[in-house]
Amino acid sequence: MSWKTQIGRRPDLEALEVNPVIGYIGNTIYPVITVGEKAGKIYYKTLTADAAAQTSRTAGTAPTRTLLTDSNLDFSCAEVIKAYGVAKSEVKQMGGIENADRLGGKASKRSVQRAQEDAQAAKLFSAARYAAALDVSSNPFDGILWKLDDVRRYTGRKALVFSERSFRAFINNTETKARLVYSFRDVPAADMLAKTPAVVAKMLAGFLAIDEVLIGDDNHWAISGQEDAAAIVVLPPNEDFSHKMDPVLGKTIVYLPDGEQPYEIESYPLLDAKVNSYDCTGWYDIEEFNAAAAVLVKVGNPAITTTTTTTTTTTTTTA
Repeated sequence: MSWKTQIGRRPDLEALEVNPVIGYIGNTIYPVITVGEKAGKIYYKTLTADAAAQTSRTAGTAPTRTLLTDSNLDFSCAEVIKAYGVAKSEVKQMGGIENADRLGGKASKRSVQRAQEDAQAAKLFSAARYAAALDVSSNPFDGILWKLDDVRRYTGRKALVFSERSFRAFINNTETKARLVYSFRDVPAADMLAKTPAVVAKMLAGFLAIDEVLIGDDNHWAISGQEDAAAIVVLPPNEDFSHKMDPVLGKTIVYLPDGEQPYEIESYPLLDAKVNSYDCTGWYDIEEFNAAAAVLVKVGNPAITTTTTTTTTTTTTTA
């Protein structure tokens, strides 16, 4: 059995799915648009402020116009790369070169995808948005309804975006639990007790103008110092040119090195080191076009109570 991997580009490894249980949500919030150049200019629609209608117009004169125009910004897709290695001695332990290839390819791709997911989470849960976030932990339903008004003019599916941690805080809120009891007479008990995202999404549809609930992996979305945050977002359509048709939150601009694949994975054996190397490269830029299409709220943190028992010992010494 040969321990050496193939040399060159590996489309088979590029197609492997990573993190399949929880998955990634960043591309739903900032859909991908692909480009053939690493840098350039992108044009998009912004939300035009309502202008007052004209009254008492003089006959024969043209009405006052408010022009609808495109905005634009410069983008630059930065490289992100990660390499993993599998030693010759480990190939047999992994069950052969095919398994070693799969594990090395998945590891490198996961690191690149994690970097993109981290960047998307940081873009949405920005320090500025968090500083402006309304604390709704005492009354989450009224608070979310209040903040939905902030994004009402944007067209698209309304979503609540949680980390796993903030989602637990939300479903364990007294008001949320009370509404669960009255909202799911037709839902199987196991689903209600599990409090799955689909069940909560059904509940929210009955009380709020919310279409979707997205729960991100805590490793990416429970941002330090902001673990109590959730986002109210108008999701952009997935169409490549939706940002040219309507004002949308933003897009993830991804450079395709060969015009087809967003990730480039290569493998090659390092003969002197007796190691197979697997590296994945990606290029992306996350841009917001209409930042007001998303707002944050604070839903509270899950209570973690630690009880510490202190024992005092008195020693009496007899002379």
